[in-house]
Amino acid sequence: MLDDVEIREILDSQETVVARYGPAFAPGRIEKIEEKVLSSFLYIENNCHWSGLHRQVNRVCADMRLTRQALGDLVDETQPLAERMQSATNVKGMGKGIITAILHVAYPKKYGVWNNTSDAALVELELYPEFPRGASFGERYEAINNVLTALAAKIDVDLWTLDTIWWYLWSEEEDEKDELQTLPEAIKAGGDGQVRSSRFSLERHLHDYMSDNWETLDLAQDWEIYALDGEPEAGYEFVTPIGRIDLLARHKREPRWLVIELKRDKSSDAVVGQVLRYMGWVQRHMSEPGEAVEGLVVATEGDPQLHYALDVVPSVSFKSYEVEFRLKDGPSFEEYQKP
Repeated sequence: MLDDVEIREILDSQETVVARYGPAFAPGRIEKIEEKVLSSFLYIENNCHWSGLHRQVNRVCADMRLTRQALGDLVDETQPLAERMQSATNVKGMGKGIITAILHVAYPKKYGVWNNTSDAALVELELYPEFPRGASFGERYEAINNVLTALAAKIDVDLWTLDTIWWYLWSEEEDEKDELQTLPEAIKAGGDGQVRSSRFSLERHLHDYMSDNWETLDLAQDWEIYALDGEPEAGYEFVTPIGRIDLLARHKREPRWLVIELKRDKSSDAVVGQVLRYMGWVQRHMSEPGEAVEGLVVATEGDPQLHYALDVVPSVSFKSYEVEFRLKDGPSFEEYQKP
């Protein structure tokens, strides 16, 4: 791992990031943090470690009064850990990845980062703690942090390095590299390289788009992304011992679960097998008696293999999507000047 140039850059950036943001996140100062300072931290070019946090910058900074108050509670060590984290969960967009990254930079030696990547790592290592039903967000993080700090001490690394190890070993970046290696073949097979290349690129961003714009989708009329206390987007890349579910949703009125998988460049056989596997896991480990588990495959278009498979699996449906991009003449200067 240490021979990887990108990893070395992440490890070497620790002192710079902590020196830049640690004072701003300190008790007595974070209650007055400027919006531009907080928002800048959410971008990977500044935190040098966590990608994707910037997706929530507008939500997190929408009500800075509420956000400052919540962050003040978060770093106040006179309160029990499980209790002081609760107010941060009331800030829209302030999920576990942001909350624990801020807490880690404020107290680098005491608090580890809890996100989907560390979740996947702990699950695969069979170190993920069991939570009692109804455990609060703070109680769950306290159990997670106990594991993280004990493991860091056991292998003699700091918590920043431990989080880097998670990223190196369990990040989906490796999967994305594998996908990129298949792109030339996909382009050749498609005949029109430009169209296939553009479609491939769009599908890699579809996941985030669906999550960020869920309320604008037809699905939102009946379904909502699965949420937990303090984890409003728990259903986004939902971690299981057998892989990550792209999106996990629950019906708003009926006892039904929905496993959503994006086809991307996977074969039809692979995506059908994957969604059935996840449905089986949800059925066994999450659903209550009488609750139905359904599946949904999302892709730009179907193919005979996919339709034949789904024809005999009525609990799995298929939806295609369209993306339209057009250029049109802009308004003239005279039209622009009109009130």
